[in-house]
Amino acid sequence: MADPYIDKFETVLYGRFAASQILSLVVGVDPDLDPILTVVAKRITQATDAMEAMLKKAGELDVVTYSAAGLTPVAEGRRLLRQCISYAASRDEGEGIVRDMLNGDTLGSVIKRRPTKLAGALGNAMVGMEKHAASLPEIAAWQAKLQAAKDTLDTLNQSVRKTRSERRSMTPEIAAARDAWLLVYASAKSVVEGVLRMNGKLSELSEVFDDLAEVHRVVGVTDETAAPTPPTPPTPPTP
Repeated sequence: MADPYIDKFETVLYGRFAASQILSLVVGVDPDLDPILTVVAKRITQATDAMEAMLKKAGELDVVTYSAAGLTPVAEGRRLLRQCISYAASRDEGEGIVRDMLNGDTLGSVIKRRPTKLAGALGNAMVGMEKHAASLPEIAAWQAKLQAAKDTLDTLNQSVRKTRSERRSMTPEIAAARDAWLLVYASAKSVVEGVLRMNGKLSELSEVFDDLAEVHRVVGVTDETAAPTPPTPPTPPTP
């Protein structure tokens, strides 16, 4: 099933990516089914071409994304989280502190998260640090930095969501073209899923259809459905 949050602009981005990935990644997995996969890739391309033509005709091909809004807060949030984890790891019982700050995940996986979830990771780090306040003499300074980075990232996330929400409005013609594209995309996903499942490679489905991926590979798309970030912990009292 296609992600219902795929907007009119993302149809072009996801469509081009999926068609390319089918030809480069899935064709050859089961040679007997290659002709079907070639047709599927062709139909996604045709539906995407039609969608792109409709958007161009309406003068609406500018995609509102994080790259347009600026990625500096995202890069800063990631940099600061790395530094804070490094500091925590250097303390006594650092392994346990880091585990709580990352909710048991690895730093590498957390750093790669989408901007909306990165803000949540910064909040989680503050909550995790609070559990080990006695072992972290510089906790107040680190939490102030994390909170500032989270606030900036929250502001960016809200701005991008607002802008994208405003741009979700569609004329009846564009809405119809998007519905037609979603039908082709979802149908193609079912075909590719079947091929990969029969060959024990179902885990590769998100590498073809990027709307299924936890970390997007397609530049210009984002996730509007991330879980809300945890509450900010209270500032520890001054001794």
